[in-house]
Amino acid sequence: MKVNTYGRDYEVVQRLRPEPITPEEARAMENLDPVELEIFSHKANMIALEGKETTQKLGASAGMRWGDVAFGIYTAQGDLAVCATGIFFHAALGQIPIKYIVKHWLNEPSVQIKEGDSFFFNDPFYCGVHGGDMGVAVPVFYRGKLVCFTGAVVHTGENGATEPGGAPSTSRSRYDEGFLVPPLKIGENYTLREDILNMFATAGRDPRTFILDLKARLAACRIAQRRILDVLEKKGTDLFIGGLRKILADTAEAARKKVAELPDGVFRHQVFMDSVGPEATLIKLNLEVEKRGEIMKLRLKDSSPTIPDRPMNTYFQGVIGLAMVYLCGWFLHSLPANNALLDILEWEFPDNSVVNASGDTPTGQAPFIQTAFSQSFFHIGAKLSYNQDPLHAVAPWYTGFGFLLYGGFNQWGEPMADIAAEMNGTGCGARPDADGVDVAGSFFATMSDCSDVETTEADRPFVYLFRNFFQNHGMGRQRGGNGLGYGLVVHKVPLVFMGSLGFGSTFPCCTGLFGGYAAATPAVHSIRKPGLKQLWEQTGRSIPSSLLELEREGSLQGSHEMHQVTMPFAPYEEGDILLVAAGGGAGYGDVLDRNPEAVASDVKAGITTAWQAKNVYKVVYDETTFRVDQSATQALREEALAERLRFGQDYGEFEKEWLKKRPPAEILKYYGNYPHPSEAAAA
Repeated sequence: MKVNTYGRDYEVVQRLRPEPITPEEARAMENLDPVELEIFSHKANMIALEGKETTQKLGASAGMRWGDVAFGIYTAQGDLAVCATGIFFHAALGQIPIKYIVKHWLNEPSVQIKEGDSFFFNDPFYCGVHGGDMGVAVPVFYRGKLVCFTGAVVHTGENGATEPGGAPSTSRSRYDEGFLVPPLKIGENYTLREDILNMFATAGRDPRTFILDLKARLAACRIAQRRILDVLEKKGTDLFIGGLRKILADTAEAARKKVAELPDGVFRHQVFMDSVGPEATLIKLNLEVEKRGEIMKLRLKDSSPTIPDRPMNTYFQGVIGLAMVYLCGWFLHSLPANNALLDILEWEFPDNSVVNASGDTPTGQAPFIQTAFSQSFFHIGAKLSYNQDPLHAVAPWYTGFGFLLYGGFNQWGEPMADIAAEMNGTGCGARPDADGVDVAGSFFATMSDCSDVETTEADRPFVYLFRNFFQNHGMGRQRGGNGLGYGLVVHKVPLVFMGSLGFGSTFPCCTGLFGGYAAATPAVHSIRKPGLKQLWEQTGRSIPSSLLELEREGSLQGSHEMHQVTMPFAPYEEGDILLVAAGGGAGYGDVLDRNPEAVASDVKAGITTAWQAKNVYKVVYDETTFRVDQSATQALREEALAERLRFGQDYGEFEKEWLKKRPPAEILKYYGNYPHPSEAAAA
């Protein structure tokens, strides 16, 4: 009987945990030698790492070149067993398209899965994120038997959406979000189909980059395939099939033991987001984690309702993918990164909510909802693990994005559409025993880079006015890391269309832990016709060398405008400037407990401002020698503590007054019922 494959498959997207063990896998696992297994595991990881490095070195887009890359080896059933990446959610979610391929095309006569095939996918319903995230997978056969899949998933900055960059802020339905392709065979007999490539090339603004990226993914998959065939030829299928399943089984067992050691209880954290696309408005994510025994159950009830004509929605599977980021990178960092980690999770996603998109709802900015969820997971994870392992109860990295997108033609006359890699230049959160790291990377892509300035300038129509630290960390006993501050000048082209994406310009998106301060709120500063040429030609006049210097001194002329971090696309002419800051990490602990010497040292290094030292940390120091006046500092801090006590209020009285307050109606446009969004659905 032919299975109807038209429309969405709602069953396959639920299969995020490992598939049941097959009789062949069980038999192969029984005969594994522990030493052989250890050697095999190392070899499999090296194969995946080579695949990841190949993808990154051959690709053309910013995501490819600077580390937004996930490469995995998947079982014949589609489970992710081995991956090499810092962007764990792409690897984990890459199993869904492969399970779709196995379910629908393996026995479908008109498609089938054969040696030499290759498949493409970027439909966020199956990939979990948004249309800019694209993958290629190939089946690996040995002596006619399907043994596994290799796959590479990477963000390519163009898929023909209403705006360049793959994450449109103005889409009103999924039909504004470019080509969204469920798993599709694009090659047979080790050959890509030129008719399909030509179709893709005409569907976007930057066909050259798209095709190069696609071929980079495929080349990496083929290299991994060759390495796997070498192992199979030397060791046979039992070691390989049994080894992959054993890795999954051991990972699941270790993860359950780790969770069992945590205290049982219910833990909650709420995140408020301050924009829906370019609109300044308030929405809420409400995360509750119930930990019982070996299981953590995620509930997202009482989150804001679906926004049917704005892209600030996500499919539930994307949120689970972001849960993998915290599990792989922080909580279960010592275990292999594969989808067996999801054995410890259960989940409930309410219908008609921003965390559970359905129908034709746009999802172009799903990553914002997903990273807001991560903020909550960071906080809850810290509370869960503090009693057992306090050094791993860390403050959140920056989660609000804040990056430029652009489209047009570069200085060589070539079409381009992409995102700026500085989104990977954020600060990490403070730790219990140390400050956060400045410009550490992106929390969801910890192996990523923010690009080399010279490389970007070589094939993009920009020059950098500056790029260095910006003092935007969250303060605390331990401070968060600072992010990048940079200025891009349009160069050698008449104009470029540019915009920016992110959230947190009004309500902080990266809040502190255990009394620490939130990271600074970001903004985008545009300057049209700034008169840079005249400044360069005038002796005795200097060009601003940092974002803080520019904002303080206002030395550039022209038309200045401040924008929230999601800024609609607009044309910018040659010489115009856009100034952006990648966000800093959150603080940990009370600011008044910070070592005064560390504060003075940070001011001297330009990491902390003099204003922060005086008004937040309450530190007095000599502005020439940076020597701390200990007695004056102690007096200032005692005064600050006394002031806190004067402002103290009984919680019951505070709550009584607080519940009388209500934000302006226009801010609650997409919020749902205030203060509890879900009550609107129940009414």
